[in-house]
Amino acid sequence: TRAITGNTHYTIRFYEGSTRVGELKGRMNGSTFTPDAGTSNQLFLMRGKTYTFVCFNDDVVANGESLEVSLDKAATARIGRQTVTTGTTWAQETVKIISKHAGVRVRTQIQAQKHTVKDFKAKFLSNSTNIPNKVSYNPVTGVYTTLSTAALAASENNSPNSTEARYTASGYGKNFSYTSTAPFHYLLPGTDAKNLKMDISEGQIFWKNMEGSINSLVSAGKVLEANGTYTIAVKIKPYFTYLFSDGTTGLLHKNTGKTPVGVVVDPVNHLAAAIEEAGNGTKYMFAERLYDYKIQSSHAISDAGGIGVSSASRYYNEFSTSGYDETWNASYAGVGVLPADKVRGESDNFPAFKAAATFHPTAVLTGTLATKKWFLPSQRDYFHAYDLLGFADRVYDLGRLNLRYLWYGYLFESAFTAVGGVPFVGTTEDSFYWTSTSHNGGSRFEANPRYVGTPTNYSWLKYKVRSFVQYD
Repeated sequence: TRAITGNTHYTIRFYEGSTRVGELKGRMNGSTFTPDAGTSNQLFLMRGKTYTFVCFNDDVVANGESLEVSLDKAATARIGRQTVTTGTTWAQETVKIISKHAGVRVRTQIQAQKHTVKDFKAKFLSNSTNIPNKVSYNPVTGVYTTLSTAALAASENNSPNSTEARYTASGYGKNFSYTSTAPFHYLLPGTDAKNLKMDISEGQIFWKNMEGSINSLVSAGKVLEANGTYTIAVKIKPYFTYLFSDGTTGLLHKNTGKTPVGVVVDPVNHLAAAIEEAGNGTKYMFAERLYDYKIQSSHAISDAGGIGVSSASRYYNEFSTSGYDETWNASYAGVGVLPADKVRGESDNFPAFKAAATFHPTAVLTGTLATKKWFLPSQRDYFHAYDLLGFADRVYDLGRLNLRYLWYGYLFESAFTAVGGVPFVGTTEDSFYWTSTSHNGGSRFEANPRYVGTPTNYSWLKYKVRSFVQYD
């Protein structure tokens, strides 16, 4: 209840049953009533009788016994009603009438699992002509009746960027905790929220500007009541792009009947990550023990740099490689590691590479995808994945291998699990995956819900493998 205070002119009517037995007019200021000049400040009532007291301000129009409110007065019209039975003794009695808003106030609140990156520009309007623009209030029954309807004129519905702490506020993408709240709009009681609409012309949460209409702000009918305050939650979720078994890519809801086999992680370079694990989750060594403490790649990385290797602190912009080349290009193996005509994707001495290269999705592949080569992704390939799907913090700005990056791990995860894929993210070694990058030996992709890491590891350790593919 939004009780009203302040010096306001009111009419007070008194009813016994359905019959009006009196009326006072004047200004209410707190608990003080000052009658209009030349009018009475009192009314005599019988003891032991039941009366209905009704008060209303000047934004309510009395039409006989009915009280009418038009849409342009929805924000300011106020009506109060109280039923009282007078006592049978001479004791003084007080009647408290709470003046309430005759209108309804409604606002929209965009909610997301990650922070917004651009203010929203939008319009609030209706999708039909069934919006009440005049209502009548029956003071005896306390019931509103719609007198006429029309379309709701569009009004500004802009809302600012979210202010909640990045990453942590939503539990790293788990909850809809980021909000962008628009101002209130005032309507009349009897309005059905299913007839309300929002047109968005600008705003950004995920990869690009949002533009379009939400034709009905609620999924089921909801009739709004007088004096009510309503916040309509508009939950925005990302649409991920998938690679399908026929080699095409697109959004899931626009490709009904197709079978996803991968999630697009780099649309520029046409890279997709498999939704299944190589070997059904088997753990593999990066390289067999005969390569212990040997440089196993012609593009090796170390934290300190040095002879024959590049610096992990400048990895992305200067020294990064493609997992495809690391898997299928013979020149990417270290000197003397393999014969010149051999690649690591076909070598039993590099189990993780071979597992990635020989991966076959459960679904039958057709079209050009049937002849594509799967590979063990590099750290650069994973950089693209956790930037695009997990919105990781400053990945390309820093570009370093020996850091942990904050990200929305649960959003990243949802891209795979939404289509029945095997989960990626976790808090144990079951969420560790080899990459093709030789970083102080081998390197893993560590998908923790709170952060994504790229730590170095000994090449004889065993981790899972997730294959990537380059599609047409």
